This record gives sequence, C-alpha cells and structure tokens, in this order.
Amino acid sequence: MGEKYFFDIPVYRLTQEQYYKDLDAYIESNMYSGSSSHNKLKKKFYKKEPEQKQNMEQHLREAYGGAWDYNEIIGWIQLHFLGRQIRGEYLRVKAKRIVRTRKKVFEWDTWKLAPEIDIPEEANNTEVLHLIKEYLTDCKKELKGRHIDTSRFDLIGSYVDWRSLLNKTEIV
Repeated sequence: MGEKYFFDIPVYRLTQEQYYKDLDAYIESNMYSGSSSHNKLKKKFYKKEPEQKQNMEQHLREAYGGAWDYNEIIGWIQLHFLGRQIRGEYLRVKAKRIVRTRKKVFEWDTWKLAPEIDIPEEANNTEVLHLIKEYLTDCKKELKGRHIDTSRFDLIGSYVDWRSLLNKTEIV
C-alpha cells in the first residue's frame, strides 16, 4: 500500500488544565485530611520544614500519576494519506474503563476514526492543511469527552509542504 503515517496526534483522558487541577486537589486533600486543629499543626510543621512539605508533595504527585504529557495519553490518531484521502487510524488503551493509571497497553482500534476527507487534485498546501484540520475536528466529534492535543501539529502544520508529501504517498 502507498499509505505512510505523517503525524501522530495524542488523545488524552482529560485536558492538561483539568488534570493539574485534580492533582492539586488530590495533594491538598491528602496532605491536610485531618481535623482543622491537626491541619494547623501540619501547616506549622511544613512551614518550619519546607523540605518535608516538598518531599510529601513530590510523593503525592508520583502516586497520582506524574506528569500529564505522557501519563494521561489514552490513544493516538495516526494521520496518513491513502491515495487522495486524509485518514487517521486510532490506537487506544486496552481497558474496559479508562481511569488514571500508569500501566497502559495500546491496541489498534479502527482503520479510520472519522470518515475520510477527499483532497481535490488542485488543492494547494494551505487547502490541504485546512482539510487535515477539518478531519481532526471530525475526530474530536467521534471522541466526545476526550482531549485531542493538536498543539504540536498546529505549530508545524503551516511549514510543511503538504502537496509534496501527498504526491509521494499517492498510489500509482
């Protein structure tokens, strides 16, 4: 086949902002889970011993799941051209229920996450990029409640020679 993946788009369980908001709440609730008088003593202790507070916070961060960037990924959309079409295969976490976890096994899910989009013969680089972004918008509709992170793709998209890439991957 003439298909070649040109970009992997990560799919997350939730947004980065929500993850860190939940992490902060987790740390707060675990560090200060006692009575108000007990919590006052803990805060006084941590004020005198900032290293102990920092160590406890670090321990709780690791226990919660670490950094969002790589630990909250639940899938990948592998973008590629098939002939003159944009498609995205989807690989996802193998799990009945997706929760915060550090152990993941990814499995192939589908040949195309959203209906493919045809690229007109005369499309220029800007139009091809627009069609790819349209495809990613369609993928977001398919994965309701999940966060598709296109930030890295958006950074480089306008610098890619999409016409050349498309012509190299076309089936002859």
